[in-house]
Amino acid sequence: MEEIKRIQVNPEVSVKETMKIMDATSMETVLVVDEEERLMGIVTDGDIRRALLSGSSIEDSVSKVMNRNYSAVSVSTPVKEIIRRMKKYYFKQMPVIDEERKVVDMYLLKDIIAEKSKDNYVVLMAGGLGTRLRPLTDDKPKPMIEIGGRPILEIIINLFKNYGFKNFFISVNYLANIVEGYFGDGSDFDVNIQYIRETSRLGTAGCLKLVEDKLTKPFFVVNGDLLTRLNLEDMLKFHAANSFDMTVGIRKHDYQIPYGVVETEGNRISKVIEKPMKHCTINAGIYCLNPEIISYIPENKFYDITSLINACLSQGKKIGGFHIVDYWMDIGQIEDYKKANIDYDLIFKDFIRSEITQRTER
Repeated sequence: MEEIKRIQVNPEVSVKETMKIMDATSMETVLVVDEEERLMGIVTDGDIRRALLSGSSIEDSVSKVMNRNYSAVSVSTPVKEIIRRMKKYYFKQMPVIDEERKVVDMYLLKDIIAEKSKDNYVVLMAGGLGTRLRPLTDDKPKPMIEIGGRPILEIIINLFKNYGFKNFFISVNYLANIVEGYFGDGSDFDVNIQYIRETSRLGTAGCLKLVEDKLTKPFFVVNGDLLTRLNLEDMLKFHAANSFDMTVGIRKHDYQIPYGVVETEGNRISKVIEKPMKHCTINAGIYCLNPEIISYIPENKFYDITSLINACLSQGKKIGGFHIVDYWMDIGQIEDYKKANIDYDLIFKDFIRSEITQRTER
């Protein structure tokens, strides 16, 4: 309780003083309470940064920048449920409040992650040219274009970090210096990052051969241009429980043919369907592989994941499909980029959700 008191401020305190409290307590969150210590709002370092970029002053009262649409749980909420919500919605903090809306506890995502860190590696593909996203990719790799003010690659790393993954390989080629200059060894992001430097393009599977000796446990391979809220822990458990050699993230996809489709019998038209909707299942660009699978990859040759999957299938290996029902988007074209920025504000931005107490759920 003493630690919680240290991060409580009244709504008239300035943004500047709030920043000092964050610095002094090493907390990324400050609680704004009224004179009876009832929770009014939450302020994160992200809230302050966005407010300052929008023209607010550090002398403004914290009430002007606080988030009133915060999430909190009641004292009766089971710990497992709190952790589930925090992981699912990527909440960095979760206040626990009593019947009078006073904060009695605070769960921090970083503490939860520290207790459940995983040694499995994550390989991120960041070497593509991103030609369909030009001019955005004229001076940076596609995974480094910003969604919601931060590179796609950083969003992906944060997602994995939330599930306890701390060891990353980033495969780089085009403008590799930009990726390496931004992330370094990962210490600024509380993870460990090493780089797979391709002297020639090796594809989404070929580069794995370069780090074969390091990949001794089931590992993830992820395209660096995805925006998703996939539950990675569920996918890893699904992979292990079914004893798959490789698990491919898959997703249902609907698309509309922009023409009238004509069905014929011989030279006679039997039916015309105007712009029909078609349904299929697509590869979502997220994979979980057992280390042994790398033996099917040729040395120093361009080789993509699709070729690897087909090679494994021809050898009778068990390939599973994990259906992604969470948010997912492949940012391949300018229109995808525009939509992703809109979605980020709605879905990802501080992962705000109005789940104030369990009373509202009853």
